[in-house]
Amino acid sequence: MRFFLKTTLFLGEGSLKNVEKIVNENERVLVFSSRSMDRLGFLGEVTKYLEEAGAVYETIIGVPAEPTLEAVEEILPKVKEFEPEMFIAIGGGSVIDVAKAVKVFYDVPDLNFDDVAIFSRFQKVNPIPKLKTKLIAIPSTSGAGSEVSAASVIKKGDTKYTLVSPELCPDYAILDPRLPEKMPKEVARNSGLDVLVHAIEAYVSKAATPFSDAYAIKAAKTVFEYLEKSVSGDREAREKIHYAATMAGIAFLNGRLGLVHAMSHKAAWIGPHGLVNAILLPYVMEYNIKRAPGRYDSLAKELGFKDVEELYFKVIELNEKLGVPKLSEIVDEKEFMEKLDEMAKKAYEDPLVNFNPVEPTVDEIKEIYMKAFRGE
Repeated sequence: MRFFLKTTLFLGEGSLKNVEKIVNENERVLVFSSRSMDRLGFLGEVTKYLEEAGAVYETIIGVPAEPTLEAVEEILPKVKEFEPEMFIAIGGGSVIDVAKAVKVFYDVPDLNFDDVAIFSRFQKVNPIPKLKTKLIAIPSTSGAGSEVSAASVIKKGDTKYTLVSPELCPDYAILDPRLPEKMPKEVARNSGLDVLVHAIEAYVSKAATPFSDAYAIKAAKTVFEYLEKSVSGDREAREKIHYAATMAGIAFLNGRLGLVHAMSHKAAWIGPHGLVNAILLPYVMEYNIKRAPGRYDSLAKELGFKDVEELYFKVIELNEKLGVPKLSEIVDEKEFMEKLDEMAKKAYEDPLVNFNPVEPTVDEIKEIYMKAFRGE
């Protein structure tokens, strides 16, 4: 067993100021920012600290909500022209994932995406070589865990591919609770439910350790206790969920994920990642619990629930309270049925299936998709 964390964390209100301490005088810094972070003045705050540190900087504002290979390829020429020594990514998980992917292909220009991007557990990929450009991740949403994770999820066509290497872990993460305060209600809900999926999947994973368990338990407890208040805009709850997202990120960095993520990655075309995860979670839990209830039962007791059944119904109840729709309410039936076979086959091939407590068949995955679609 092994437990790993490369990222130094700064947290608390006003912790954004640590940018000034981290960056050196005359260091060339490229800042990736979401439009919302620019609009709300947080990008301006970061650049003020860069100026105070005497750094040379440029900014790239706006990346797609779901990071794409096209976006990475479009950004690369500007990056190469500027020649940064450090990246800062301020925004949601998408912004951080794009910065990580750009870092890979900036530091190793001859690398081919298809040679290193993981799509199937039956496919051999080359390891990502050592990377030199430092990265500060400053998440504005509370869900992805990308600020500590070793992965960057990038969409090519309709499918999500994963770049995975400890080299992708940010060097620093700044968790300033002022940033997620302005999250729209729906984003707070979807990203917060993603935290719960990360925590549960990391805990029941075949790769879980006592150390990853500790982070997973704390993250899951926090979601059950604070997510509803966070979605309503409660300031303290937003802060708690913001930290829980990073805790769950540390949990899955080490314990990995499972079938929920394998299936949602292949259904990326349907809707926001966190929402699709939340919809699929009860159906995957039901499937896994019937065949391997042990770890779910252990988690239920750690969370203060009577048994695995109570945990299962608490997940369903939280989804209902937060207005999570059925799959059939957000996707066209004809299109869903046309893509079902391909989604099930690709989900079966996803590397994360290796860590699921149960090895599913393609037909079983298809049935889970169908149950989620029908809302059974």
